[in-house]
Amino acid sequence: METIQQSLEQMMEHFNTRMAAFQDNLEKASAAPVTLASLATDFSQFKSLIGDSLLNLQHQVQVLAQQQDRLEMHSRRKILLLHGIPEDSDINLTLNVSKMFAEKLKVNIPLHSIRRIHRMGRVTGGKPRPVLVKFHGIEERHKVWIAKTGFKSSGITLSEFLTKVRHDAFMIARKHFGISKCWTQNGAVMIVGSDGKKHQVSSVAEVNRLINLTQSVTSDNTTFPATTQPAIAPKTLDTAGVTRSKRVLKK
Repeated sequence: METIQQSLEQMMEHFNTRMAAFQDNLEKASAAPVTLASLATDFSQFKSLIGDSLLNLQHQVQVLAQQQDRLEMHSRRKILLLHGIPEDSDINLTLNVSKMFAEKLKVNIPLHSIRRIHRMGRVTGGKPRPVLVKFHGIEERHKVWIAKTGFKSSGITLSEFLTKVRHDAFMIARKHFGISKCWTQNGAVMIVGSDGKKHQVSSVAEVNRLINLTQSVTSDNTTFPATTQPAIAPKTLDTAGVTRSKRVLKK
């Protein structure tokens, strides 16, 4: 925060200095005719100053947003979301979830280890609302998260409680790279890119940079990963060849 404050103070000092010099030149020029060339020079300098100041401010806002996102994600480090639990299990939700962990995941989570549990969102006629589970300790949370594959084929899924920024990044990454190549780990979005390497991102901007990076790599045939090279199925080639042969016979 102190760095941002210092940056703003430097910007204001620089702005006031430039504006004072501009005002001084304007007063001196009032006794002499003003030319278009001098006006164009002054305008160009002022435009450059404003542009640099806005870029600096934009950068500072991004830094603040990233810090806020990290703090918010840190506050959610003990939380997991359960999806697919029927609404009629809410009579004793804590007990039902604890039993579910024991039966499905083979993880013993006592009732006192669950600090808070409740539904999220409004009631709709569609699928059941997700259940937010906050654990007392980070260890219990990790035990459940590691054993989440036990919910396979049960209709119940487990996810981390991501911030909106990270959730948006996760959805865009899954859409571009595929579901099997994207997952979350301790609040970070993990991606296996087209280069075959594992990348960690936390914002849409970082996902877009990774997309552009992998696209620039795959556009060069010398660096195109063998596992991602587009291939034409032999069946398609055979069908096309038969079609062309029939046309030749008809002619």
